[in-house]
Amino acid sequence: MLASLTRALLDLVYPPRCAACRAPLDGEPFCPICAGAIDPVPSGCARCGLPGLAPACGACLAAPPAFERVRAAGLFGGPLADAVHGLKYGGRAALARPLGAWLAARAPLPPGAVVVSVPLGRARRIARGYDQAALLADGLVRAAGVPVRRLRGALVRVRETPPQVGRTRAERLRNVAGAFAATAAVAGRHVVLVDDVVTTGATAEAAATALRRAGARSVEVVALARAG
Repeated sequence: MLASLTRALLDLVYPPRCAACRAPLDGEPFCPICAGAIDPVPSGCARCGLPGLAPACGACLAAPPAFERVRAAGLFGGPLADAVHGLKYGGRAALARPLGAWLAARAPLPPGAVVVSVPLGRARRIARGYDQAALLADGLVRAAGVPVRRLRGALVRVRETPPQVGRTRAERLRNVAGAFAATAAVAGRHVVLVDDVVTTGATAEAAATALRRAGARSVEVVALARAG
């Protein structure tokens, strides 16, 4: 009750604003105009979610990833890209809760799953002041509406890696190979791996590999956005 009252008072002092254009709004993370400009992820590869004409992309056919599938709430670009950039680089950590709820409505969690997030590197976490994927996972679990368990510390980054931006898929795979380790807490469980954006799937692959090595029964990736 105290948390609800505090949130209500904060909303009075600092009214919610659109995650993309910052227009005042009530409830949803996007205003009607921005919400209408977010494209759904087109059909494509059933494994990595890459939009395309074929049900399986060449990369997944050549080397099936450690995760079962990727689900994303929208196609990266426009207002959704603005929201992600605000969450990651704009210091708008408060966006994680409404965006997590928005994601929960578009990528429902399976009952009984455990939820982990792709951990941010220590240097970037200190510089940013928070780990956006962890906050997003918290918001997703809070709004899930089904019994799921949030596992903190079950997936850790054991090696700092340079940013993935601007790298090819092969370079990204090499960059994050062996960068993660998981604990036995995931053994025998269906794991939902949460991240903000899936671009080539390289980071998700490295994280899912660590989870499977720790005994996870299966891994699926849930993200706010999928790059085309």
